[in-house]
Amino acid sequence: MAERARVLILIKGLGVGGAERLLEAAVPHLDRDRYDYRIAYFLPWKNALVPAFERAGIPVHNLAMRVDVDVRVLVRLFRLLRRERIDLIHAHLPVAGVWGRVAARLAGRVRIVYTEHNVPERYARLTRELNRRTYRMNEVVIAVSEEVRKAVAAYANGRPRIVTIQNTVDVDAIAATPVEAAAVRREFGLPEEALLVTTVGNLTPKKGHAHLLAAAAQVAARVPNVRFLLVGQGPLADELRAEADRLRLDGTFVFAGYRADAIRLMAASDLFVLSSLFEGLPVTLLEAMALGKPSVVTRVGGIPEVVDDASSMLVAPGDPAALAEAIAGLLTAPARRAQMGAAAREQARRRYGVGQMVRAVEQVYADVLAGVRS
Repeated sequence: MAERARVLILIKGLGVGGAERLLEAAVPHLDRDRYDYRIAYFLPWKNALVPAFERAGIPVHNLAMRVDVDVRVLVRLFRLLRRERIDLIHAHLPVAGVWGRVAARLAGRVRIVYTEHNVPERYARLTRELNRRTYRMNEVVIAVSEEVRKAVAAYANGRPRIVTIQNTVDVDAIAATPVEAAAVRREFGLPEEALLVTTVGNLTPKKGHAHLLAAAAQVAARVPNVRFLLVGQGPLADELRAEADRLRLDGTFVFAGYRADAIRLMAASDLFVLSSLFEGLPVTLLEAMALGKPSVVTRVGGIPEVVDDASSMLVAPGDPAALAEAIAGLLTAPARRAQMGAAAREQARRRYGVGQMVRAVEQVYADVLAGVRS
């Protein structure tokens, strides 16, 4: 048997964001007869998914980044590439992309593939500039949606080659999640008859949670038995809790924090919501669709590529009134929710499965390693 190509998956952290969970979902579908995988991550405190990869027999390396610009990380990564004799880096997100490109260039023989999970102009200024300056070092860029591909095409200025491979999820496995509506409501001290609206995402500015809080106050005035469940953690946690207190949402808006069983919580909800200001293609939305949940989502990034009026209500980002109107309208229309949920699940089933996505990515590896340029 031919020697396996050594592939290093490189990512900023192994917390519970969409890109990280997508890597976890891909593990059972990896062609490990063809590729010898390992993973490296930068932020030591974002390690929730490390045990899952280690249980699957994939070595995980912590690069121990302490500050954003940490030259010692470059040294550690360079040594890792040499020690493990890495043939190809697959970097996700700009921090991993920038450091991975520089380390690959220094190592001399390492090829690099990069997945762009968002439109580049949405990154912080320094991140965007470093990403731009090193972009041409990529062999191939994988865009997670057509919206991202179009943005990257303008950003990359003709090089490297860009392919679109949309995010996806294991629809059958997710659809089999038990619906524990009563148990979830008891766990969070919610009334059994409460209409539950769930959102899942890191508590960062791009998710627009402040707009969701404002919308929740408006919805609660119209639908007294509504409850909102926000699943996630992040730097805005204290600020958002203070805003919920200011809006007198105590008991109406619940902060669940990090939950390994986020899909179980979504399964118990009546409606899924995303208030994002920008996105690539959110994995949580795909999970909600696989669960057969109707959704109210903002018209950003790749979201309009995977939903339509039959399965979701699309609203403009940054508009709490429109968000509230859509949420309240669906909560008071159970038959419409059921129809939209069924349409969402059918749309999810029509999408490529995780296995097809992994095979498409591994074909990119094969092309790069074989020197295919176009």
